[in-house]
Amino acid sequence: MFKVGDKVIHNSYGLCEIAAIENQDTYYGKQDCYIIYMNKTKIMIPVAHSEMLRYPIRKEEVAKVLEVLGKSEGLPDELSSKERIKTYTDKLVSNDIFKIAEVLKSPAFLDTIDKLRGAEKSLFERINKILADEISFVQNISKQEAQIIISGALKKIRESAKCHKK
Repeated sequence: MFKVGDKVIHNSYGLCEIAAIENQDTYYGKQDCYIIYMNKTKIMIPVAHSEMLRYPIRKEEVAKVLEVLGKSEGLPDELSSKERIKTYTDKLVSNDIFKIAEVLKSPAFLDTIDKLRGAEKSLFERINKILADEISFVQNISKQEAQIIISGALKKIRESAKCHKK
């Protein structure tokens, strides 16, 4: 169980802090809920659904995440955009940092082949932000520095895509 003040990663919002744990009226009756704020918006997450939250990775795991980002295996086959989005969303909801990294490299690869549009582009941007926020927090660096690190790891994928395109 998380405690007030814990920094956590929400599978859709990224880095958050548990502001409170309160008993709230929900659709399913009274429940204990974690309270987090995103841009001054109060978000209640029932303790019973805490799988949406996880602690940030450890500093030594950042290298493993970057390794996943840089590997070309597991790149998308010829799936439709709708099928890719479903696959990406399933991995994002799993709240597994390595699956999230896999999702980030796939759109990065696709972006070099054909510019991303709509839901796929939005999902890519959201995952990129979540990962940059987490690396920034874990490494105690700026979000811009974290983004540079992520971009460097994804550069290998983009180079692979250029070769694939020829």
